[in-house]
Amino acid sequence: MLAFFGLELWGIAYGQRTPDHVFGFQMFNESSRLSIHLKREVKTKRGKALVAVEGACWRAPDKTGSQHKYCWQDRVTDVGVRTLDQSVHAAYGLDAQLFRLQAALDDVAAHIPDDTRTLALVADVETLRNGVVGSVRLRAEKP
Repeated sequence: MLAFFGLELWGIAYGQRTPDHVFGFQMFNESSRLSIHLKREVKTKRGKALVAVEGACWRAPDKTGSQHKYCWQDRVTDVGVRTLDQSVHAAYGLDAQLFRLQAALDDVAAHIPDDTRTLALVADVETLRNGVVGSVRLRAEKP
């Protein structure tokens, strides 16, 4: 019985420390929203530039110059971070959604090796946490 309650207490303490509160219980969900604006950092003749990703897809050349289409939603399935350019509810709290967004950025950046023009993916995120407006920039370098 002591082991059971010890495990329960460990789950509660652990759950409150993780970004997505896994194993943690919050009776009242925080009232947060976010709007993700995806951009690509690309090579230009003058160096680097940020280019907005319109419609969640972009075209870029491979090493041979052939154009390929890449889409954010091809790899990202989590509804909270797959929706771009519109405000969505942060279902598990803002920290959890930002944590998941960073993981999604890292995953997509790692799976576009043929894109020779993109150097990194950048997400400019407009946030609203319990009525307080903010912004966050997340970035994932292409390996």
